[in-house]
Amino acid sequence: MTLHLPIAYFPNIEYFTELLRAEKVIIQTNEVFQKQTFRNRCVILNANGLQQLSVPVERVHGKDQLTSELKISYAENWVKNHLKSFESAYKNAPYYEYYIDRITEILESEVIFLSELNFELLQYLVEKTGLSCEVKIDNSTLEISKEKNELANPKSANQFTGKKYYQTFSERFEFQNNLSIVDLLFNEGPNAISVLSETKNIK
Repeated sequence: MTLHLPIAYFPNIEYFTELLRAEKVIIQTNEVFQKQTFRNRCVILNANGLQQLSVPVERVHGKDQLTSELKISYAENWVKNHLKSFESAYKNAPYYEYYIDRITEILESEVIFLSELNFELLQYLVEKTGLSCEVKIDNSTLEISKEKNELANPKSANQFTGKKYYQTFSERFEFQNNLSIVDLLFNEGPNAISVLSETKNIK
C-alpha cells in the first residue's frame, strides 16, 4: 500500500500510525503551504503542560507559496529554543539520550527548505521507531486526499485516540493524547513500535 501524505515537523502519533499501515510513503510538497498546521509545528509536553514548537518560515510569495519552495527563517535562534524545550521536557525521560544527539545534528545543520528538514527528520524517526515503510519526497502535482491532508490539521488531531504509554510528568498531568512522535520515542524507546501497533488496532 502506498500513502501520499503532507509534510510535518516531528509528526504526531496519528501520522505514524498511518506510516505503520504503508509499504511506501510519498511526501507531497507541490501544494500551497497552509499556515497554522503541523507542517511547521509540533506539540510536546513539558512541566507546565502542552507546548507548541514552530519553525519560522519565509513566505516570499504570500498565500500562493508552494511548500516545496518554502524556506526556513534563521533570523531568530529557534533551533536553540527547540532543543532547550526538548531538554526541559525530556531530559529525565528513559530514552532521551539515545536519540537527541542525531536530532540535534539535523536541526543544527541549517537546512534551507522546510520540506528537506522535515523529510530528514522523518527518515530518522521512521528508522528509530522501527517502521519498515519506504519514505520518499515528491514534488509532482499529485494531490493529497482530503482525509490524509487532515493529518496536518491541529483541529483534527484532537479527535484521535491512541494507546496510552508512559509520559514524563504523568504524576502532574493526565495522559496527553496524540503528541509529537518524539514524546513516544523519548519515553518508550524500542517499545514505540508496540505502542503504535496497538494504537493501529484501536483506530
